Amino acid sequence: MLYLIPDNMATRLMLVAGLWSASLWSSTMAQTSCAAQWAQCGGSGFSGPSCCESGSSCTSLNSYYYQCTPTTQGSSGSSTGTGSSSKTSTVISGSSYTSTTSLGTATATQVPYPAANTSACGAWALVDNVCCPYYCTSNNESESCTSSCSGGCSSPDSSMCKSGTMWGEQTTVGSDETWHYSRSTHFGLTSGGACGFGLYGLCTKGSTTASWTDPMLGDTCDAFCTAYPLLCQDPSNVTLRGNFAAPNGDYYTQFWSSLAAEGNPDNYLSCGECFELIRTKADGTDYTVGEDGYTDPVYLEIVDSCPCSANPKWCCGSGADHCGEIDFTYGCPIPKDSHHMDLSDIAMGRLQGNGSLADGVIPIRYKRVPCPKPGNVYLWLRDGAGPYYFSMSAVNTNGVGSVVNIEVQGSGQSSWTALERDPNYSSSRPQERYGAWVVPQGAGPFNLPIGVRITSPDGQQIVSTNVITSFTAPATAPSGFWYIDTGVQFT
Repeated sequence: MLYLIPDNMATRLMLVAGLWSASLWSSTMAQTSCAAQWAQCGGSGFSGPSCCESGSSCTSLNSYYYQCTPTTQGSSGSSTGTGSSSKTSTVISGSSYTSTTSLGTATATQVPYPAANTSACGAWALVDNVCCPYYCTSNNESESCTSSCSGGCSSPDSSMCKSGTMWGEQTTVGSDETWHYSRSTHFGLTSGGACGFGLYGLCTKGSTTASWTDPMLGDTCDAFCTAYPLLCQDPSNVTLRGNFAAPNGDYYTQFWSSLAAEGNPDNYLSCGECFELIRTKADGTDYTVGEDGYTDPVYLEIVDSCPCSANPKWCCGSGADHCGEIDFTYGCPIPKDSHHMDLSDIAMGRLQGNGSLADGVIPIRYKRVPCPKPGNVYLWLRDGAGPYYFSMSAVNTNGVGSVVNIEVQGSGQSSWTALERDPNYSSSRPQERYGAWVVPQGAGPFNLPIGVRITSPDGQQIVSTNVITSFTAPATAPSGFWYIDTGVQFT
């Protein structure tokens, strides 16, 4: 995965207000200091300007980030959603708005697994029509079972090997979320991740606490963060960019290529959602600030999965653990309601301190948190786009952080067309389906300019009309990574 942390947010013109003595100046000059449109204007720990330039107002997106958004430009309207919840829409610049609607039912369900036979599982076992790891019962460090196993072989409960069975869909994130105790390992770089976010979230530029990480990404991060500085900007008082998490694979459908054809939408439900994560002592208690071993908590964004099929020792879920080398309280087995968290090297280096990766696995506690995303939602529009086919991902989504639907509307069209998850993925690793949204077959043409409507799990919709004005990336975009600012953000 490639993850970038920005050097700067938006460029701001800061005028220092002052009262000058008449002996130095012939008149008194007052200068105001207000943030520009779309810049930060408040939030926990923020020390910059708290007012906005004329034409914008300071809007709270979350406790960490207030943003200067356009005010009275354009007209106002209303949007009534399904169910009992509705909200007046605010039109921004005459082309974008946010609205809230109620999602009466869960937005994703698991369809039955198709019939299978043992040959589909290779060295694994077929349990309740699902392929599950096959462990050596006499070796609690085993990842498979071979002829040399002296204690016999066994498999975990089949629920550990399925998608969506251990942790249900999350549609809201509050301040009273439960802490979970677990463990974390780490992994290296990947060019995109199962969520299909590309370079977004992979680099941490301009951070003195992460200058030791991933030097191979230096030029790539420089180009990305120059083009999209807000996508490389941390929220106030917390690290986020460069920190990514890959929970174990029940977030993602595995093994069965036919699930997509049967209409199963249970993939990538949590892409973009955020966690706060703290390294604990071996007994699960916290280090105190300044104590040897203490490191600051980190925020993480989900951009990938840790699939059971690729990592059966760590990622098949609670009850499927075979990790005899763990010597801390909540490491093996992890508590029933917890997940293993596979981390980026950057996040692990921050939690171990000074970039150290000496410990391959560490004890942690974590909880979901509202995502504090500086800037607006962006669209990564893939190369090769045209009126009949294009592929995109929505990144930098605030609030719950994930997306349940993306719709498009071409010039001259009066209705919205829902995009679908990309059905093309590796047959050898179906759990890593590419997380892009694509035009359904036969749905075009979509003539420029194209509007986009994005729905979050809590029912909010953001709409940006005329947001895609060309199918050709500008020269300022890093090759293959054109991200388009929608001009709007979830609350």
